[in-house]
Amino acid sequence: MRSARLVRSFQCVVLPAMLQSAEYARHVFGSAPDPTPEGVGRAVADRVERQSLLYEPGRESVFVLTESVLRTWPGSPALMLAQLDRLVAVESLSTVRLGVIPWQQAVPVMPRHGFTLCDSEAVVIETFRGERVLDDPAEVAAYEDTFRRFEEAAIFGSDVRELLLQVMKDFRDLDGSATR
Repeated sequence: MRSARLVRSFQCVVLPAMLQSAEYARHVFGSAPDPTPEGVGRAVADRVERQSLLYEPGRESVFVLTESVLRTWPGSPALMLAQLDRLVAVESLSTVRLGVIPWQQAVPVMPRHGFTLCDSEAVVIETFRGERVLDDPAEVAAYEDTFRRFEEAAIFGSDVRELLLQVMKDFRDLDGSATR
């Protein structure tokens, strides 16, 4: 993934690795089978370090999520507010396109799992215990077609910012009710 110039990621359960805040990533790695504090710490540090790729000129990253990803949350509403704030900031980068398939929109294909395309060379599927990399050209082509269909169903730009701000409001409301 580090050498890819075009990264396209579809996620239907958890935020893409490249967009996760450190605290969100800590929950992701901490929920894997048999986590250790040292292992989780190393994995979080590596994930956050890899995110510098988002800022490199000459790279393009396209992320498509289902709205359920934004509303499935670990930890606290405050954690998600910080995470959503990060998404708003990253969405404004010239090297990033962030799209969301709103819950009101039917999905074009029933999602089975998330995946990340690295150029047109490989597909990465994250599992509880690591990553699986598929590089068979026919499989990569099938994932590219599936990604295109999800991308066509997603909203982008000001529409996605508006949705992110609404989800943030919903989490602020949750956070306020938790402190009453």
